[in-house]
Amino acid sequence: MTNLLSVCRIEYLIIDENFKILEKSLGLNHFTDIPNEVKPGQDARIVFPELEGLEDIFDAIRQGEQDNFELKGIMRSQDTDSPLYIDIRITNNIQENSSSNPLIILVEDSTERMVLEQSLFQGANEANLLLRNLKACKEYIDQIVTSMADALLVTTLSGKIKKINLAAQILLEYDEVDILGQSITKIIREVNSYPPIIGESIDIFQPQNINTLKKEVETFCYTKSGKKIPVAFSSSIVKTEVEHFQGYVYILRDITERKQAELAKQEFLAMISHEVRTPISSVIGIANLLLDSELTVEQKNFIEIIYTSGDSLLNIINDFLDFSKIQSGNLELEEEPFSLRNCINEAFYLLAPTAQEKGLKLTFLDTPKVPTMIVGDITRLRQVLINLLSNAIKFTETGSIEISVIIRKNSDINHSSAANTEEIQFSVKDTGIGIPSDRLERLFKAFSQVNSSMTRQYGGTGLGLAICKQLCELMGGRIWVESELNAGSTFYFTIAASVIPDESGSQERCPELAVPLRGSKLRAASCREGSGVENSEVKNYDNNANYHSPDSHKLRILLTEDNLVNQKIALKQLQSLGYSADVAVNGQEALQLLEKIPYDLILMDYQMPILDGLETTKEIYRWQESSFASGRRPVIIAMTANAMKEDKQMCLDAGMDDYLSKPVMKEKLAAVLEHWESMISKVKETAATEQTISTTHVGSVDLPIDWERLHQISENNLEFEFELLQIFVEDIQPRLEVMKIAITAHDFEQLTLQAHQIKGASANMGATTMHLAAQKLEQLADNQEHQGGTNFISELEEFVKRIQEFLIRSQESEL
Repeated sequence: MTNLLSVCRIEYLIIDENFKILEKSLGLNHFTDIPNEVKPGQDARIVFPELEGLEDIFDAIRQGEQDNFELKGIMRSQDTDSPLYIDIRITNNIQENSSSNPLIILVEDSTERMVLEQSLFQGANEANLLLRNLKACKEYIDQIVTSMADALLVTTLSGKIKKINLAAQILLEYDEVDILGQSITKIIREVNSYPPIIGESIDIFQPQNINTLKKEVETFCYTKSGKKIPVAFSSSIVKTEVEHFQGYVYILRDITERKQAELAKQEFLAMISHEVRTPISSVIGIANLLLDSELTVEQKNFIEIIYTSGDSLLNIINDFLDFSKIQSGNLELEEEPFSLRNCINEAFYLLAPTAQEKGLKLTFLDTPKVPTMIVGDITRLRQVLINLLSNAIKFTETGSIEISVIIRKNSDINHSSAANTEEIQFSVKDTGIGIPSDRLERLFKAFSQVNSSMTRQYGGTGLGLAICKQLCELMGGRIWVESELNAGSTFYFTIAASVIPDESGSQERCPELAVPLRGSKLRAASCREGSGVENSEVKNYDNNANYHSPDSHKLRILLTEDNLVNQKIALKQLQSLGYSADVAVNGQEALQLLEKIPYDLILMDYQMPILDGLETTKEIYRWQESSFASGRRPVIIAMTANAMKEDKQMCLDAGMDDYLSKPVMKEKLAAVLEHWESMISKVKETAATEQTISTTHVGSVDLPIDWERLHQISENNLEFEFELLQIFVEDIQPRLEVMKIAITAHDFEQLTLQAHQIKGASANMGATTMHLAAQKLEQLADNQEHQGGTNFISELEEFVKRIQEFLIRSQESEL
């Protein structure tokens, strides 16, 4: 037994009934509190104090009432680096048969087990703590997600919705159980147009593809009830170890109020634009007409000042209206060639009278190195020059103001490497009051001045230099100032511009500008308003011999304008161009005239009483062509003081064919009329051909077909033409029925598809009117708007009906 215990690495101690040690193993000393005291005859309770108080248990074992007794995990060493634990088992000594009935105490090293148990216990505690922390974190995140004002949707990689928060349920009108498992495209139909693309193969394990928030974009989401809500949404690819989930998270923000605020802002700016530009347009228009009349030299100079001042004021007003666009980065610069000297001269010319009144000398330090022609935005450059020169004159009581220009080559600038692009630096130097050095940082901040007393003394909003700074930056440059109190200031600014080489080698220089520019050259230079005519050349129309005589024009024009001054200006311009026109003071009167008089073209004002230009145009498009006295819809050209880009788009979306912004320059009006006169002449010739064919074959059916094109397709094979028309009708009719269902169900995708098909087929057949109607219907569907769509479908049905009547009469005539 002793050998067996030794093999099992168990030490032992045999004691008598008085706890006296009778025998012990050799290795027992290692486990006792007092190793040197373990001797035969020693009380075992001194060696192992844990046995103290266990006398009753010892007696029970001797008497056979209990087999054994164990004490486990007794610490023998508190050294954390070398811990020692033992187990003690008390049992009968099975080797002895003496009457003394000795007991054996087995002692075993349990350090390894105890350390393992403690580690497991500690691990269990840590795991329990971690679990509690995870639960707390989950509750915390759930509370954040639940309390988010933005809607949150989590989807799988295939786009199936896995989770939505409370805000999403409210926004989308779905309960979570109803939407789970549905495709994200049910909510955001255009989601595939934005990254990340559903179903795209993305390496989710690449760090750059994980949790990268995509740039916020604006689109629409669709609710359970079918409501369309504008939202800004961003998306991110996510990957979690929990459940090994991979997918996308989408955050949607309802921007309905923002859009309403933007719309209100646009409407306010449009109203301000119209109300301010209308009287200025009248002043410029009258001045323009007077310049074409017989005037003395002095009178002409005065009128030119009125004209130029009004034009510059108009440009400044436009810039103020564009300020919000500059802030949002939506301002677009023109890229047109212009004379740099003329631009500077025009700024001098405008401000020369003010400088003369104060006795100030204006000087342009011209040099042969100043380029003659550059490419850029003359209006914005002139605005910066006028603002700086105006400030210099305002804050200078005596002395002079001078402007100079220097050129830096490509190597000196970093923002452009284009061929012939150079940095042009302007400086405007004055001998005025100067600016304290501690106030310079205020200059280029919006609505800020050096001090409040200057506002009272000199006036101004404090917005001019802020606009100059932003314009310079948009033109690839910057602006700064050097100033000394009571000694004057020098403002510097730069632009990046392409320089057009001067092939003639001549340089028109004016070291000191004293005589302003004259005549129509100035008017042409300052005219930068756009029209719907491309590549139209601005000509000098001072000599009316360039125009056709009134009898040479065959256009019947209706001028729809409520402002009496604008009426007189427009009629006078038309008269000088060789045209005549009738006048309607509102849209309702225009509609009445269209039923009686065959007008070819309408010059349509935007804002009018009773019925404005937009509603009038929409009503015109609701009419069947047979409702017009001319038998066809007239060309409509917007002529309005609303100059914002959104206004132009609204006019074109309403159905207007072209756009002129007031003040309407005679040169632009002439170009637009010339363009549309040629178009209308072609339509009339086509109509005459149709009438001839119609009369020859089937009576007087008025078909919306370009017969010349159809003849070219069929090579003048009449039978083939009838066959094409029959196939065309059979193809279009079922598409129209599908479109009716689609517009009722707000199925814009189907509506777009069918309108596109009809548009293409109509163009191939030469059915121009049908092509235009289908095109406008497709645009409505693309914008997911249904208003007006039914009218376009009715128009298409009417066209198809007329073609059917033509085919029936053709068959009858053959019989």
